[in-house]
Amino acid sequence: MIQPDAAPPRPFAVEPQRERPDSPPESYGVPRSGGEFVAWEHVVRRLTDAEGYWLATVTPSGRPHVVPIWGVMVDGELYLETGAPETVKNRNLERNRNIAVHLDGVTDTIIVRGTAEPTRPDHGTLGAALAAAFRAKYPGYEPEPNGWDDGGLYRVAPSSVLAWGDMPTATRWRWEREPA
Repeated sequence: MIQPDAAPPRPFAVEPQRERPDSPPESYGVPRSGGEFVAWEHVVRRLTDAEGYWLATVTPSGRPHVVPIWGVMVDGELYLETGAPETVKNRNLERNRNIAVHLDGVTDTIIVRGTAEPTRPDHGTLGAALAAAFRAKYPGYEPEPNGWDDGGLYRVAPSSVLAWGDMPTATRWRWEREPA
């Protein structure tokens, strides 16, 4: 379903409830309770500042497909640009919208799980904000507010985020219950 240029849910604007991720007892050094959590502001900053977003999709045969793409945060929403409709990732997303997104970087880990919602913003407020955000983030790239009329832009509807700097800080945020 194509999302109109309407007030989106803004899932990254407010911190969901945080918890420790499930792991076997005494594994990975993740405490059952207490300890230090990753700050939500750090996660949002990394999602905003990341240059590369590794998008994982699933082929019809069940094979994972992972590629680096560009993305921006606008008004508490994460948008990913996937390019031409005939790419493997876009064909996969036509069949199965479940995704995982992992950020470039070696100092910490941020993984977003959820669904990719096709988005064709109007040529007004949201389209202009997205075009401006992509232009500012990726020098030389000059998208127009109507640049996604033929597709290739997805809004991430997160179900969970996992983050850690080292394993004792492992933190999970969930928007809805999902299998561990």
